[in-house]
Amino acid sequence: MNLNFIAIGDEVLRGETREGNGAVLADALVQRGLGLRQMQVIGDDFASIRGHLLALASRPNALVISGGLGPTDDDLTRAAVAAAAGVAIVRNPLAEQAIRDRFAQLGRTMDPSNLRQADLPVGARLLANQHGTAPGFAMQIEQLHVVALPGVPREFGGMLADHLDSWLAALGMTPQPRIEATFRLYGLPESDMQGRLSRLPHYAAATMRSLPTWPEIRLELTARDDSNKFNQLCDEVRADLGRWIYTEQRDQSHASAVLQALRDRGASLAVAESCTGGQVAALLTAEPGASQSFLLGAVTYANSMKTNVLSVPSQLIAQHGAVSEPVVQAMAEGALRVADADFAVATSGVAGPSGGTEQKPVGTLCLGLAWRGGSDARTVQLRQLDRPKFQRSAAFLALEWLRQRVLGLR
Repeated sequence: MNLNFIAIGDEVLRGETREGNGAVLADALVQRGLGLRQMQVIGDDFASIRGHLLALASRPNALVISGGLGPTDDDLTRAAVAAAAGVAIVRNPLAEQAIRDRFAQLGRTMDPSNLRQADLPVGARLLANQHGTAPGFAMQIEQLHVVALPGVPREFGGMLADHLDSWLAALGMTPQPRIEATFRLYGLPESDMQGRLSRLPHYAAATMRSLPTWPEIRLELTARDDSNKFNQLCDEVRADLGRWIYTEQRDQSHASAVLQALRDRGASLAVAESCTGGQVAALLTAEPGASQSFLLGAVTYANSMKTNVLSVPSQLIAQHGAVSEPVVQAMAEGALRVADADFAVATSGVAGPSGGTEQKPVGTLCLGLAWRGGSDARTVQLRQLDRPKFQRSAAFLALEWLRQRVLGLR
């Protein structure tokens, strides 16, 4: 049986919304040793949706639909599925009550139009939505097994986690466990990673998927046949690429790995930022449990604030400029002192597109690092990056230097 996915919505075809639910489904299936045959996007067009369903119904197929289950006139999935099955739409009392309960829990007044979401094709099996108002449903059209889920990413992902395994089991599709390994890397270009991997003695023992999300890479390796050779390959990867691997946990972010390193050592952190404008702190505080280690984030953008908040001597700024190793080192030392932290990291640079000089061109980044008993600073050049990419790259560089210092790698 082939597994298929379609996303419904004109907003996706117009580029007003990015379609990501298909990737979430594909990833969930891959983790279970399964895969999608195809992904498609269809607009809010009744005939197109119905036609696609009928085309799949003549052969053994399974289909996950994302979207078109809301309360507005352009939500056509329920009607199209019913038409393809040749059945009517009726209100499901359990779905209606769940919608009413949801609004009551939120303390919101419910517009009657929301109850349209409880209208399901006759014969459909209700799929409870614990993450929003629109219920999902499952039903069969000839040889086609359909699951329809809301298109809101949070709801789609939550309902997929709630219902996917039971749906696959009902289809007789047993997950096929795979021997896999994940390596998340930072600081190594993808082409360099590929070159290093291809030279490893047991490279042929695995299939590789490189999933870059700038500026980091998620490397997925799946064993071909011989698990012993695969394990040898993983050891070779650790030995050769270890300085760039920050975690082997599939879903752990770089910032999370930094916080984990701090937590494991019972250490605390303060951050002083200028050119990154709070992005270092934002990366850290996006992670649950950041408060266990992260104490202070100060965006001292103006020179006067570097002096008033962090006690950076004004004469130091006058002599070397705000973008300089002496100043960024003093910023880190000041943050360490103000927060009474174990570590502090600081950023200052020329993010562009203007403001550079011959001595300090656009792309110049100064990083400061302080710890109990010492401090250091360094300068790097991040050329040919626009302002957002410069700031994000600077934040990652600051956190990576910190991570390696905390772990004693440098």
